[in-house]
Amino acid sequence: MLNEHRVERSNDAKHRGKHGATSGKGLSSAGFSLVELMVVMAIILVVSAFAIPTLTTTMDGIRLRGTTGSATNIAQRCRMQAAKRNLYQRLHFQTVGNRVVLFVTDGTDAAVAPLTTDKALWAQLWFSGEFSIPGAPAGAGAPPQLTSTQMWGTATAPNVNVDPYFNARGLPCLPNVVTGVCGPTIGFVYYYRYQSGGRTRWAANSISPAGRIESWIWNGTSWGN
Repeated sequence: MLNEHRVERSNDAKHRGKHGATSGKGLSSAGFSLVELMVVMAIILVVSAFAIPTLTTTMDGIRLRGTTGSATNIAQRCRMQAAKRNLYQRLHFQTVGNRVVLFVTDGTDAAVAPLTTDKALWAQLWFSGEFSIPGAPAGAGAPPQLTSTQMWGTATAPNVNVDPYFNARGLPCLPNVVTGVCGPTIGFVYYYRYQSGGRTRWAANSISPAGRIESWIWNGTSWGN
């Protein structure tokens, strides 16, 4: 009987070993061939060739819209600060170290650069290096200028790329060089040029005579918010 049990266990071990080997062979898989890898790489390159330019254009659009939105916000803060302090405020547009910077000071402050030592300077916004403020759009491929009719429905031409001020009532104004009084104005529009990847795009911020602040993007055919 003992010998019979030993024979059975031996047969079972052989049976398991045989099936284990078969099972191992079934789970193994061959690697990719060189041709298959080359086909996969070719597909990836083709997809990337189409996807990367689209992604770049999309990211440029997001950056452009986000920056003009931030400019709108700092203009709103400038307006609120004027009403809060009962003192007219100036929103400066400057280029510092090849970067556009917006900063706010009291209207009577003579600062013309965003100096950290200027106690009257309380807000500033730095644009990325792709932005510049060359003035109104001009030259080949440049969009037409925004009109006051498009922006706020009046026929009077706005101040173009002029630093806007806000009086204590929160309305846009321009100080009189003689009296210093910041009187009502016809509104403002400020243009930005964005250059990236060999492509030029345009955007703008506007302030209506009633104090409405908006951002604008040129989509290649028309201006829109």
